[in-house]
Amino acid sequence: MGTPTRLTQGLSTQVKGSVLGDYPLPDPFHTASTNGLDVFTYSNDFVDLGNAASRTITGSATFALADGLGGIGVLTPSGATVAASVYRTAAAFQFIAGQRFWFVHRIKASSVAGNVVLSFGVSKSTAGTIATTDRLAFTKAAGSTSLNLVSTVGSTATTLVTGVATAVSDTYLDVGFYYDGTDLLVFANDALVARVANPTIGSSGTTLTNATLTPFFAITPVATETVTIDYALIAQEVSR
Repeated sequence: MGTPTRLTQGLSTQVKGSVLGDYPLPDPFHTASTNGLDVFTYSNDFVDLGNAASRTITGSATFALADGLGGIGVLTPSGATVAASVYRTAAAFQFIAGQRFWFVHRIKASSVAGNVVLSFGVSKSTAGTIATTDRLAFTKAAGSTSLNLVSTVGSTATTLVTGVATAVSDTYLDVGFYYDGTDLLVFANDALVARVANPTIGSSGTTLTNATLTPFFAITPVATETVTIDYALIAQEVSR
């Protein structure tokens, strides 16, 4: 790591004379170049679990912190073949044409052999209940080690990108996507893997859902497989 740049007077993203023009830190909601657009972010490095009421755990599973450099959380299913998931109880995100959206997870399953199913991404949530009808998720299907990006709109699932990465037992996947307002760009280890050109939002087929979404991760184990998450970030632009 090199010598840091020292901004002893602070760093602003607003113009002089605005309410936060002399605030010595970046405006956490706006930049002067995107007037009227707010960027809001959920991020977690899993050094603490925060408010337990903000998340829901399904499948009689447990989700707890564990020892690990940088902080980790571990989802442990209640038994063989019992699907388990963790998601934010309140949905706060939505794909909107022309407004940017970011997603990245660093996550692993203790084993990916056989019929273990691993999935994570953003999914529809209504009244605190997660749904499979509308989502955009990275998925490792049963009997495969290919991590694919699957879009589900109105219960119609379409694989947008096949082979984003290869899942390996007890090995982190560092993957994400960036919707630039027009195209969907898909990344693995910060390298661009694929570009889905100009998906429409709110229709069916190969498009993106317009449902209100929440981040989630899930596993259907064969026996005692677990999911470990190192960090998560989801952010988007919104007009307000």
